[in-house]
Amino acid sequence: MKELFLQGIGKIDCEKILGALWGLDTDLRKLQERLEKIFSFDIQIEYDRNSRKEHKGHISGKVTEKISLEQVSDYLSSWKEVSDFGKKTEKMAEMLWAAEGISVQEPFLQLAGSETSLVSLAALAATMELLGFSTCRVSPLKEGMGIGKEGMIPSETILYILKESRLSMDFLPGEEENLTPGSVAFLSVFGETAKEIGVKSILDRASGISREEEDQGILRALVLGERWDGEEDDRERDQVQVLETNVDDCSGEQLGYAIECLMKAGALDASCFPIFMKKGRPAYMLQVICKKEKQKDLEDIIFRETTSIGLRRYEENRRILPRSFTEVQLKDGHKVKIKVCSHHGQKFYYPEYDTVKQVCLDTGRPYRNVYDEAAALAGGYGNDI
Repeated sequence: MKELFLQGIGKIDCEKILGALWGLDTDLRKLQERLEKIFSFDIQIEYDRNSRKEHKGHISGKVTEKISLEQVSDYLSSWKEVSDFGKKTEKMAEMLWAAEGISVQEPFLQLAGSETSLVSLAALAATMELLGFSTCRVSPLKEGMGIGKEGMIPSETILYILKESRLSMDFLPGEEENLTPGSVAFLSVFGETAKEIGVKSILDRASGISREEEDQGILRALVLGERWDGEEDDRERDQVQVLETNVDDCSGEQLGYAIECLMKAGALDASCFPIFMKKGRPAYMLQVICKKEKQKDLEDIIFRETTSIGLRRYEENRRILPRSFTEVQLKDGHKVKIKVCSHHGQKFYYPEYDTVKQVCLDTGRPYRNVYDEAAALAGGYGNDI
């Protein structure tokens, strides 16, 4: 599994982040087409790199007027309907309005042409989408703290957004801000501070720098993952979050409903185990496995739908078999979805429960009868590749 890791030193703005991300072989033609479809006006992308794999990025458009938050929502409406990245772009804009404490009807954010503009924020989100990253991990950011030419450092805008984020800061004496409202909004929505990295291979790297020579700040993007020897090519490994809680005053029906809610909200798995707690009390342990980006939402569901008043959470390494999906047609014409897994030169075929169940409901056939026919048509339970 690949993950994106960002490191920064000095001033970090949206253009440096764009430069670093574009240096990871972003398809800039697709990016431009996507942005022009969203905004319905011409977008200009300027990109350059030097021999040290340092990248300069700049994006602009002819429409430079200031717009309100309501207009932001209108521009992003079609993108939000089909992609979470459109919603994340709107969330970045909402942070800027909230930080300034102004009305959603008041024009504030420049549409294009500035370092922090709606087009810049959308370009950051769309680039993440094209690269296949929904989140990133960030090294602790350094920010100045002191008195600058325009007042206290950091500004109230930066402090407000940081307070709403999952970022850790290293505040150092200084008279200049290292973060811009746009860059900290992006890092707050997409990133979290990396407490530890672990053993990883560097799969790709790129650094974003300023177009201004006097600006020595740099933002480095690393694509981290794991490389396997030939005999392990059919394995996939990643990290998952495990959430656990013990409850002794929760009915089976309530726990069953909680598990339904957790699975619908994106849990990879949810289970209950009978246990004995102190003083011999019978109880259940609810265990949930999820990806990092789903953790907070699932924790909220556990507290809302069970009697839990606390939970444990930790990260675990996971090994999974590569899988794909196909479809078979039964003799009676019904179709069943099949999960295909491979391991040690064999393929294994698993009919998906929901489609097998639907065939049973439609035809009245026994579950095992439908399951076995679908598995046999797919290739059996274990065939050589």
